[in-house]
Amino acid sequence: EEAGGGGNDANSPSSKALVATSGNDRTIFVYDAHDKRKRVCALRGHDHVVESLSFLCSSLLPQKGGSSSKSSSAVGGIGGSSPRDCLASGSRDRTVRLWSVAGGGSCLMTFRAHENWVRGVLVHPSGNHVISCGDDRSIRVFDVKSNRCLRTIEDAHPHFVTTMAMHHTLPILVSGGVDHTVKCWQLD
Repeated sequence: EEAGGGGNDANSPSSKALVATSGNDRTIFVYDAHDKRKRVCALRGHDHVVESLSFLCSSLLPQKGGSSSKSSSAVGGIGGSSPRDCLASGSRDRTVRLWSVAGGGSCLMTFRAHENWVRGVLVHPSGNHVISCGDDRSIRVFDVKSNRCLRTIEDAHPHFVTTMAMHHTLPILVSGGVDHTVKCWQLD
Protein backbone atom coordinates (compact mmCIF):
# COMPACT_ATOMS: atom_id res chain seq x y z
CA GLU A 1 0.00 0.00 0.00
CA GLU A 2 1.17 3.52 -0.67
CA ALA A 3 -0.12 6.84 0.55
CA GLY A 4 1.05 10.22 -0.63
CA GLY A 5 0.53 13.57 0.95
CA GLY A 6 1.08 17.29 0.72
CA GLY A 7 1.92 18.97 4.00
CA ASN A 8 4.59 21.43 5.00
CA ASP A 9 6.96 19.40 7.19
CA ALA A 10 9.21 17.25 5.04
CA ASN A 11 9.87 14.97 8.02
CA SER A 12 6.24 14.24 8.89
CA PRO A 13 4.66 11.03 7.58
CA SER A 14 1.88 13.04 5.91
CA SER A 15 4.40 14.76 3.62
CA LYS A 16 5.87 11.49 2.34
CA ALA A 17 4.82 8.59 0.19
CA LEU A 18 4.58 5.64 2.56
CA VAL A 19 4.80 1.88 2.07
CA ALA A 20 3.69 -0.66 4.68
CA THR A 21 4.51 -4.35 5.00
CA SER A 22 3.23 -7.06 7.31
CA GLY A 23 3.26 -10.79 7.73
CA ASN A 24 3.69 -13.76 9.99
CA ASP A 25 5.68 -11.86 12.63
CA ARG A 26 2.55 -9.80 13.53
CA THR A 27 4.46 -6.53 13.03
CA ILE A 28 3.60 -3.81 10.53
CA PHE A 29 6.58 -1.85 9.21
CA VAL A 30 6.00 1.53 7.57
CA TYR A 31 8.72 2.94 5.31
CA ASP A 32 9.37 6.12 3.37
CA ALA A 33 8.71 5.01 -0.23
CA HIS A 34 11.44 7.29 -1.57
CA ASP A 35 14.06 5.87 0.81
CA LYS A 36 13.05 2.23 1.27
CA ARG A 37 15.60 1.64 4.02
CA LYS A 38 14.25 4.45 6.17
CA ARG A 39 11.68 3.01 8.55
CA VAL A 40 9.00 5.50 9.66
CA CYS A 41 7.60 3.22 12.37
CA ALA A 42 6.93 -0.34 13.51
CA LEU A 43 3.38 -1.08 14.65
CA ARG A 44 2.87 -3.94 17.10
CA GLY A 45 -0.30 -5.18 18.77
CA HIS A 46 -1.83 -7.96 16.69
CA ASP A 47 -1.73 -11.44 18.25
CA HIS A 48 -1.65 -13.35 14.96
CA VAL A 49 -0.66 -12.95 11.29
CA VAL A 50 -1.57 -9.58 9.74
CA GLU A 51 -3.50 -10.33 6.54
CA SER A 52 -4.37 -6.90 5.14
CA LEU A 53 -3.35 -3.23 5.26
CA SER A 54 -4.96 -0.07 3.93
CA PHE A 55 -3.82 3.55 4.09
CA LEU A 56 -6.17 6.47 3.98
CA CYS A 57 -4.89 8.13 0.82
CA SER A 58 -4.90 11.91 1.09
CA SER A 59 -5.48 12.21 -2.65
CA LEU A 60 -8.96 10.75 -2.09
CA LEU A 61 -9.94 13.20 0.66
CA PRO A 62 -12.50 15.83 -0.29
CA GLN A 63 -10.92 19.20 -0.96
CA LYS A 64 -12.25 22.14 1.05
CA GLY A 65 -11.89 25.68 -0.26
CA GLY A 66 -9.59 24.95 -3.17
CA SER A 67 -6.94 22.53 -4.26
CA SER A 68 -3.97 23.55 -2.13
CA SER A 69 -2.30 21.05 0.17
CA LYS A 70 -3.43 23.12 3.15
CA SER A 71 -7.07 22.48 2.28
CA SER A 72 -6.60 18.71 2.26
CA SER A 73 -4.88 18.85 5.63
CA ALA A 74 -7.82 20.82 7.01
CA VAL A 75 -10.02 17.72 6.82
CA GLY A 76 -10.91 16.52 10.32
CA GLY A 77 -8.46 14.09 11.84
CA ILE A 78 -8.98 10.68 13.33
CA GLY A 79 -8.15 10.52 17.02
CA GLY A 80 -6.16 13.75 16.81
CA SER A 81 -4.06 12.55 13.85
CA SER A 82 -4.16 13.88 10.35
CA PRO A 83 -6.34 11.37 8.48
CA ARG A 84 -3.62 10.80 5.89
CA ASP A 85 -1.35 9.48 8.65
CA CYS A 86 -3.69 6.55 9.33
CA LEU A 87 -3.36 2.90 8.42
CA ALA A 88 -5.92 0.14 8.98
CA SER A 89 -4.92 -3.49 9.50
CA GLY A 90 -6.80 -6.77 9.61
CA SER A 91 -5.48 -9.91 11.25
CA ARG A 92 -6.08 -13.57 11.92
CA ASP A 93 -6.54 -12.51 15.56
CA ARG A 94 -10.07 -11.45 14.46
CA THR A 95 -9.39 -7.75 14.98
CA VAL A 96 -9.27 -4.66 12.83
CA ARG A 97 -6.98 -1.92 14.07
CA LEU A 98 -6.62 1.70 13.10
CA TRP A 99 -3.11 3.11 13.55
CA SER A 100 -1.51 6.52 13.47
CA VAL A 101 1.88 6.37 11.75
CA ALA A 102 2.87 9.83 13.03
CA GLY A 103 5.26 10.19 15.94
CA GLY A 104 6.56 6.63 15.81
CA GLY A 105 3.13 5.03 15.42
CA SER A 106 0.37 4.06 17.82
CA CYS A 107 -2.88 2.11 17.82
CA LEU A 108 -5.82 4.52 17.81
CA MET A 109 -8.57 1.91 18.12
CA THR A 110 -9.30 -1.80 17.88
CA PHE A 111 -12.51 -3.24 16.46
CA ARG A 112 -13.44 -6.72 17.76
CA ALA A 113 -16.54 -7.74 15.84
CA HIS A 114 -15.36 -10.56 13.56
CA GLU A 115 -15.91 -14.19 14.60
CA ASN A 116 -13.05 -15.53 12.48
CA TRP A 117 -9.93 -14.35 10.64
CA VAL A 118 -10.04 -10.90 9.03
CA ARG A 119 -8.88 -11.24 5.42
CA GLY A 120 -9.37 -7.76 4.00
CA VAL A 121 -9.55 -4.21 5.27
CA LEU A 122 -9.89 -0.82 3.65
CA VAL A 123 -10.37 2.75 4.77
CA HIS A 124 -13.43 4.41 3.23
CA PRO A 125 -12.40 7.34 0.99
CA SER A 126 -14.11 9.79 3.38
CA GLY A 127 -11.84 8.67 6.21
CA ASN A 128 -14.87 8.15 8.46
CA HIS A 129 -15.16 4.36 8.18
CA VAL A 130 -13.04 1.24 8.12
CA ILE A 131 -14.52 -1.69 6.18
CA SER A 132 -13.44 -5.28 6.71
CA CYS A 133 -14.20 -8.78 5.47
CA GLY A 134 -13.26 -12.19 6.71
CA ASP A 135 -13.62 -15.89 7.15
CA ASP A 136 -16.85 -15.40 9.10
CA ARG A 137 -18.39 -14.66 5.66
CA SER A 138 -19.24 -11.10 6.70
CA ILE A 139 -18.44 -7.55 5.65
CA ARG A 140 -18.40 -5.01 8.46
CA VAL A 141 -18.43 -1.21 8.43
CA PHE A 142 -16.84 0.48 11.46
CA ASP A 143 -17.30 4.13 12.38
CA VAL A 144 -14.02 5.67 13.50
CA LYS A 145 -15.66 8.53 15.40
CA SER A 146 -17.88 6.34 17.59
CA ASN A 147 -15.49 3.35 17.59
CA ARG A 148 -18.31 0.89 16.84
CA CYS A 149 -19.63 -1.38 14.12
CA LEU A 150 -22.31 0.46 12.13
CA ARG A 151 -23.29 -2.23 9.68
CA THR A 152 -22.76 -5.95 9.20
CA ILE A 153 -23.51 -7.81 6.01
CA GLU A 154 -23.89 -11.38 7.29
CA ASP A 155 -23.33 -14.20 4.81
CA ALA A 156 -22.01 -11.77 2.21
CA HIS A 157 -20.63 -14.84 0.44
CA PRO A 158 -21.39 -18.52 1.12
CA HIS A 159 -17.73 -19.07 2.02
CA PHE A 160 -14.79 -16.88 3.18
CA VAL A 161 -14.80 -13.26 1.97
CA THR A 162 -11.21 -12.58 0.96
CA THR A 163 -11.04 -9.22 -0.79
CA MET A 164 -12.79 -5.88 -1.24
CA ALA A 165 -12.48 -2.66 -3.21
CA MET A 166 -14.34 0.62 -2.86
CA HIS A 167 -15.22 3.06 -5.62
CA HIS A 168 -13.43 6.33 -4.85
CA THR A 169 -16.48 8.59 -5.34
CA LEU A 170 -19.58 6.37 -5.36
CA PRO A 171 -20.87 4.38 -2.35
CA ILE A 172 -20.20 1.07 -4.10
CA LEU A 173 -18.21 -1.76 -2.53
CA VAL A 174 -17.10 -4.85 -4.45
CA SER A 175 -16.24 -8.07 -2.63
CA GLY A 176 -14.75 -11.37 -3.70
CA GLY A 177 -14.62 -14.71 -2.00
CA VAL A 178 -13.47 -18.30 -2.03
CA ASP A 179 -16.76 -19.09 -3.79
CA HIS A 180 -15.29 -17.56 -7.01
CA THR A 181 -17.90 -14.80 -7.16
CA VAL A 182 -17.70 -11.03 -7.13
CA LYS A 183 -20.53 -9.06 -5.55
CA CYS A 184 -21.39 -5.37 -5.62
CA TRP A 185 -22.82 -3.64 -2.56
CA GLN A 186 -24.50 -0.26 -2.28
CA LEU A 187 -23.32 1.44 0.93
CA ASP A 188 -25.48 4.33 2.07
